[in-house]
Amino acid sequence: MGEWKTVKLAEVLRYRKGNILINNDEEYSLCRVQLHRRGVVLREKKMGIQIKTKKQQVCRAGDLIVAEMDAKFGGYGFIPNHLENAIVSSHYYLYELDKNKITQEYFEILIKTDFIQNQIEAKGSTNYSSIRAWEFLDYEIPLQSIALQNIIAAKYLKHSRFKEDLGIVLNAQLKYLSQLRQRILQEAIEGKLTAKWRVQHPDLISGDNHASKLLEKIKAEKERLRKEGNPSTSLRTRIKKDKLLAPIADTEKPFALPEGWVWCRLGELLRISSGDSLTSKDMAKGGDFPVYGGNGINGYHDKANVLKKTIVIGRVGTQCGSVHVTPEKAWITDNAFITYYHEHYLSGNWLEKLLVALNLRDRARETAQPVISGKRVYPIVTALPSFAEQQTIVKRINELMAIIDELEKQVFERKKQSEMLMQSVLREAFAGNK
Repeated sequence: MGEWKTVKLAEVLRYRKGNILINNDEEYSLCRVQLHRRGVVLREKKMGIQIKTKKQQVCRAGDLIVAEMDAKFGGYGFIPNHLENAIVSSHYYLYELDKNKITQEYFEILIKTDFIQNQIEAKGSTNYSSIRAWEFLDYEIPLQSIALQNIIAAKYLKHSRFKEDLGIVLNAQLKYLSQLRQRILQEAIEGKLTAKWRVQHPDLISGDNHASKLLEKIKAEKERLRKEGNPSTSLRTRIKKDKLLAPIADTEKPFALPEGWVWCRLGELLRISSGDSLTSKDMAKGGDFPVYGGNGINGYHDKANVLKKTIVIGRVGTQCGSVHVTPEKAWITDNAFITYYHEHYLSGNWLEKLLVALNLRDRARETAQPVISGKRVYPIVTALPSFAEQQTIVKRINELMAIIDELEKQVFERKKQSEMLMQSVLREAFAGNK
C-alpha cells in the first residue's frame, strides 16, 4: 500500500491573492466561515454601494478558505458550489488545492480530524491570536497517493452515511421519548395514571379526604394567615387578600373530572412573588449558592434568599414559565418567581410536576423579552386530587420517568458508539489499514 509521508500544506496548497473593485450597481454574495469546522455559508447579499470596503476577494468553488482571526476556533472550510464568485474581505485567506497531489474529499476528512486544528491551537498565547497566510501553509498533514486517498474517502463516506442514517433514527427516538414524558405528565394531571389506585382506595378520596374538603382547608388556612399577619414579616411573604377569581365555566374544563377531585384555579393553590435583584458586581463575587433567573441557574452567589427547597418559575426571558426546584439554600432573582403554597395540604413534588405539565411558557406575553405574570398564572384552571393521591401520582410519575431515563441513556450510548466507530474508521484509515 505504500508508506505514509508527512508534508507541509505548502506542498499541496497555493495561496491565491488578488482583489476586485466593487461596483456600486452590482449585487454581491458575501459568505461566512462557521466556527468549529462547520463549513462555509452565505452571510447575506448586498448591492455594491452598501459595501464600504471596495477591495474584496472573489471565491471559487473548491477554494479552501481560512479566517485570519477565527482559524483557532475552527474557522476554515471549502467554498461550496453555490458560493462560486462570492466575496470576502482581506481578513480571509484563499487557497487552491493541487489536485494532482491531494483531493478535496481527502482534505475534508483531514479537517474532520484534529491533524490541522491541533497545530493551529498550539500557536499563539491568547484565544484571540490570528494566524498569517504563510503560517497555515507551514502546518503538516499525512499524505499518500491519490489512489489511497480515494479509498479512504470512499470508506469514510460509507460509514458517514451509516452514521447519518443512524442519527436520524436515534434523534427520532429521543423526540418520541420527550413527547412521552409530556404525555405522562398530562395523564398524571388528568388522573389517568391513578385510576386503578382510586378504585382500590375509595376511603382516601371520599368524605373528609375528598379534594373539595382539601381546597376548603387551603382557603381557610390562607385566610387565617392573612388575618394573623405578623408585622415583622417581610412585605414579600405577607399573605394578602386574594383578588377575586372568576367562577369556572363548564367550557373551561379540559377533561372529565376524576372521582374525588375538584376543579380550581391555580391562584387558589399558590401565590407567586418576584425574587430579589442582584447586580453583576454581586454575581462576580461567586459563592456556593446557585442563582436562579428567568432561564434557570445563571451563576452563584455567597448569600441565599431562600432557606429551603423552593419551586421557582422563570418570569422573564426565552425560558420564562420554566419550572425549577432549588436546593435548600439559593438566591432567586427578580427575573423569577418564588412559589408559595401550603405544604400541609399540597405535595411540593406534585405541584412541581403540575406546573411543568401546564406549560406555563404558553401563557407568556410575547414582547422583546417574553414575560409571565400572576394575572396570567392565577386564572389557569386545573384539577386538584386528594393529598394521598398527589403522593401516589408523584410515585407513579417517578417510576415511569425512570424507565424513560434508562431508554434515553441507551440512545445516547448508541450515539456515542456511532461517533467512536467514525473515529475508529479514521484511525484505521490513517494507519494505512483497509
